[in-house]
Amino acid sequence: MIRINQFLGFCAVCSVLAFGKAEARESAAIRASGHINIGVEAGLPPLGQYDVRNELAGYDVDVGRAIALGLGVEPRFVTLSSSGRIPYLLAGKVDIVLGGLTRTPERAQVIAFSHPLYTEQFAIIAPKERGISSFTDLLSGMHQLVEVRGSTAVAYLREHAPEAPMLLLDSYADAIRALAQGRGDAMVDVIEYVGHYLPVQSQVQWTVIRGFAPPVGEDCIGLARRDVTLRADVNHVLEAMEQDGRLEAIYRKWFDPGSAQAVP
Repeated sequence: MIRINQFLGFCAVCSVLAFGKAEARESAAIRASGHINIGVEAGLPPLGQYDVRNELAGYDVDVGRAIALGLGVEPRFVTLSSSGRIPYLLAGKVDIVLGGLTRTPERAQVIAFSHPLYTEQFAIIAPKERGISSFTDLLSGMHQLVEVRGSTAVAYLREHAPEAPMLLLDSYADAIRALAQGRGDAMVDVIEYVGHYLPVQSQVQWTVIRGFAPPVGEDCIGLARRDVTLRADVNHVLEAMEQDGRLEAIYRKWFDPGSAQAVP
């Protein structure tokens, strides 16, 4: 996931590089141990969260289990924060890391990436009764937008819809609640994350509009740069999952918000 404070995470990477050499385990060591250490964020639904049984669940957890199964080892999940994803990998605390890790040129200088798991895509999310049918409807400034403070969507809207008024809140849950309460007309953000919150406001019929903006970025699995064998093994598992439909099934399980409207 890309956020405005991405620079802080990159600074954390630089500090790890300054004080210690990468010690992530190589593929042979992982197989010999019988387990793989997988970094996930436990506070980033639907990627990772604790369920009603206080067990880790989410998209990243399902993908991590599938990767471990494909490698013939057991998964061991290590919970971490967004800023800890790359430092944990470089310090050898995890063998691979997920957590909405978007491929960027800066990150590619210090870690390697798997094939993309999915592409982050902006969408318009609005109560159906508002009658919003395209991004053009937002350009007039007649519709109040509700956005999450510090998100990439805010910068996108300030450039592409400068007349649109914005109510800035602190979380996706707050933003969706505000829309359901009638405090705004629509929201623009990455549908992979916002969609998780729509069923909570089940009294609202939601319209989800995609296709008006280029992809925001590609989310991948992060790995140590030196171990090309592990990278090849992980990519081989992902390719098999793509071919037999398992990767798509996991995506739909956690991300599909139900109703969707595509815009050419």
